[in-house]
Amino acid sequence: MVGKNGKVGLVISNKVSNLSELVDLVKKSFVVCGQTKIICIDGPAGSGKTTLAKSLSLYLNSCPIIHMDEIYEGWEDALGEQTTKNLMQWIVEPINSSNKIVFYKYDWNKESRSEKIEIKAPEFLIIEGVGSAVPSVSIKACLKIWIEVAQSTGLNRVLKRDGVQIQTQMNQWQKIEKTFFLQNLTKENSDIWIDGDPEVKIDTSSQFVRTNR
Repeated sequence: MVGKNGKVGLVISNKVSNLSELVDLVKKSFVVCGQTKIICIDGPAGSGKTTLAKSLSLYLNSCPIIHMDEIYEGWEDALGEQTTKNLMQWIVEPINSSNKIVFYKYDWNKESRSEKIEIKAPEFLIIEGVGSAVPSVSIKACLKIWIEVAQSTGLNRVLKRDGVQIQTQMNQWQKIEKTFFLQNLTKENSDIWIDGDPEVKIDTSSQFVRTNR
């Protein structure tokens, strides 16, 4: 549901839904950043944010996706003030002026920024990852999605994906992200809540499970 102020209202039901429903919400929203509609997908590590972003992008004309892993300043200050500044200066402010996005993505192996990313101000832009819906960014977003998952499930998924060698960092990360979410009311301020580990089997390329608030 879209209010008179252009904000997408919360849709509450506990069922399997189609990604086309999210697309409808995006297209009906009046909230734009310059000429771009931003979608933020946030939630704990390992909840399925990247999977959803890739699937949703295909429904939105294969729109570009910016991953928070590209924006962070490594493990030590991943959710610090610098990350928010990077998001604003590299992403939000340029597209708010209908300019091109230009930044150097963080290389986790080299622990430095190397590959240059350039994106012409798109019609739709998905920003996904922990901290993507920080208030100063999400105020410019037409849709804010929260994906929930149990800590143990999220941890197991990340270690399976990235290797057990980062378990120490991940244990600390889960504490940091939990505090970050509470301080920023990330879940509470989101428009849609999604179950990142639903009991029912779904096709993640076209479906999701919406949860009650």
